[in-house]
Amino acid sequence: MASSLTKKASLAEEIWMGGVTSGVNHTSPGRPLAVNEMKDAIVHLFAEANRANLDVFHELLAPEFISYGGAGFQDLNGPEAFKQLYIQFFQSLPDLAFRVTHVVTEGDTCGVRGVLSGTHKGNFMGFAPPTGKFVCWTGTALMRFNKNGMIDTRWQEWDGLSVMQQMGVVPGAPASDANLPDPAAPQALTCEYTTPHSNKNIFKQLVDELWNKGNLDFADGVFHPQAVYAGHPELPTGSQGLKASVAMLRSAMLDLQAEFKTVLADGDLVLGWFSQSGTQTGALMGVPASGKKATWGRIIIARFAGGQIVESWSNEGVLELMQQLDVGGGASAGA
Repeated sequence: MASSLTKKASLAEEIWMGGVTSGVNHTSPGRPLAVNEMKDAIVHLFAEANRANLDVFHELLAPEFISYGGAGFQDLNGPEAFKQLYIQFFQSLPDLAFRVTHVVTEGDTCGVRGVLSGTHKGNFMGFAPPTGKFVCWTGTALMRFNKNGMIDTRWQEWDGLSVMQQMGVVPGAPASDANLPDPAAPQALTCEYTTPHSNKNIFKQLVDELWNKGNLDFADGVFHPQAVYAGHPELPTGSQGLKASVAMLRSAMLDLQAEFKTVLADGDLVLGWFSQSGTQTGALMGVPASGKKATWGRIIIARFAGGQIVESWSNEGVLELMQQLDVGGGASAGA
């Protein structure tokens, strides 16, 4: 099993880097899509899925489509497999809805973040008997479009831990309610304008300085003093929120490192997707030191104004991390 998972992860990395294709070429007539067309396609995809028109997956997903699960979920090959995943979700959450909140697009890739919600009326993925509770969580996916204007690959990070907590599978209450409105972002301190390219470079340097070098104070010059962390109201405002989050990781994993998979810049938004890895030598989120090495993903969307980050949204593979530390179950059939 371990070798199979390693092979899948390796293929996902190769596809992401453009080293291999994800399958046979799609030969139906088509053309590359412009940025706004890709955004429209993403919004259309989820709007139709919300209406339970699941044929939309065959309309927009290429025959060679692969969805890389992450967070302990299996990979899915082809539009039909992704359609069957949605059917599983509807069986558990008949009123399932995905509310798109952000679409960040650059090149051939769209990052889409949203809030998912539904009433838990059926067994969820075989390990969560129905509770009748309304559950709500966030997720961010990256979808790559091929030269024929169809989605051929998908990667994701989602708040699986919150789902498990709301369904009573994992003890504890979620840190926040994903269905609450985002807190108001502060006004920019200056009228300084930074280009998408500049914002992208600032974001990349931020992650390198904090995660890889442990220079937490670097964040002070990047964040507005009252910057908010939407979805994580438990974090202090300004740079202190991110510094506290990274400090917690670094205290438990002295060899903590981050490696970018991609960074997308679109207007005043930057989406950064990166892997985090480290050896757990200290207690982490209530889990005693295990000596185990773990690698998990994180996606942050940050909005810049006046040359600083004023608000951000994040999805982290905490469930994936816990599984590697032998807390939680094994892989499910979903994604």
